[in-house]
Amino acid sequence: MVKNSYRSLTIIFFSLALLLMSSCSQLQRKEDHVKNKTPREVLGFYTEQEGTYPGSQPTVNSQFTNLSIIAPFWYKLDDKHPGSLIDSVTADHKRKVIESAHNKDLKVYIVVHNLFYETVEKGKQVASNVLDNDKNRNVFIQNLRNEIKQFKYDGINIDMENLNLTDRDSFSLMIKKLSDALHPDGKIVTVSVPANTGDSRANPWSPWFDYEKLGRYADRLMIMTYDEHNPRTAPGSTASVDWTEATIRYALKQDVPPSKILLGIAGYGWDWDSTTKKALYSSYVQLMNQKTKYKVKVKWDSRSQTPYFSYVDTSNHSHQAWFENSYSLKFKLNLVEKYNLRGIGIWRLGLEDPMYWKTIREKIKVKK
Repeated sequence: MVKNSYRSLTIIFFSLALLLMSSCSQLQRKEDHVKNKTPREVLGFYTEQEGTYPGSQPTVNSQFTNLSIIAPFWYKLDDKHPGSLIDSVTADHKRKVIESAHNKDLKVYIVVHNLFYETVEKGKQVASNVLDNDKNRNVFIQNLRNEIKQFKYDGINIDMENLNLTDRDSFSLMIKKLSDALHPDGKIVTVSVPANTGDSRANPWSPWFDYEKLGRYADRLMIMTYDEHNPRTAPGSTASVDWTEATIRYALKQDVPPSKILLGIAGYGWDWDSTTKKALYSSYVQLMNQKTKYKVKVKWDSRSQTPYFSYVDTSNHSHQAWFENSYSLKFKLNLVEKYNLRGIGIWRLGLEDPMYWKTIREKIKVKK
């Protein structure tokens, strides 16, 4: 009886040992597979707390090993002094964030945009005042150089999302001049561009941007492959996999080298209310809270390869919520590998599914 028990225990022990060895071997193969991959840049856009949306610093603190670059969203064009910048944080705060990032082996890019004025049209005009005037453009570039030098930024991201169509060429010229000015200082110039598929699915702001010229002059194009569906459209995926792939193919057809492309990744989702015909910009956590509150299940849309769910709220309004999660992220990262892209750009740190970072570790080798 004792012998039989001993024999059984021995068999169980060796079975567990073999199982553990097999698991360790699989884990090692997975780690080796990632190690042997081409390193990819992971850029995370960084903001302060926005109302109920959390700021980005906690994510940077916990996930810095899975990031290459942070890009603080602190500056917009000065609407009263063309070529000058308006910043939203203090000099001390900038230094603190930048120094902390550098200590974590992260690069920091200054982001400059033309958003959040009284109207979209004003944003267009503010940009035009810089782009179409040689003096203002030179002042802008010099102000940027001074800011970059003072705060020790490693590069820049230009995020001018609304332009007059007539400013298309002058925007490309500005990026060329900016690159000419910053490259001798060893700084990287990146440009955020709306997704373009070359067909009716293109972002309506896409024609304002000359991919071919921008791909020649800038070091990176950060393609904003999100908001395929948005408050101006019917409910649907933030970025379906075929639409995302179409944007990559379009960029490559415009002779943008894959080594210059950062694929935009949404950390957020939209919650459409079919009664009010409005959509609420929502973090992953907020959406999961709604899912729990209304006791509904997340469904998977196999066409777009993205998750969604539906619910009826306490006011009897029907909702559809579409978003990205760690599983849908895998399909985007597969495209990064398939087309050998430079990496990804996440809008924005603090809104995403916390499991993103596990997926990133498993799917790509993060460039440091």
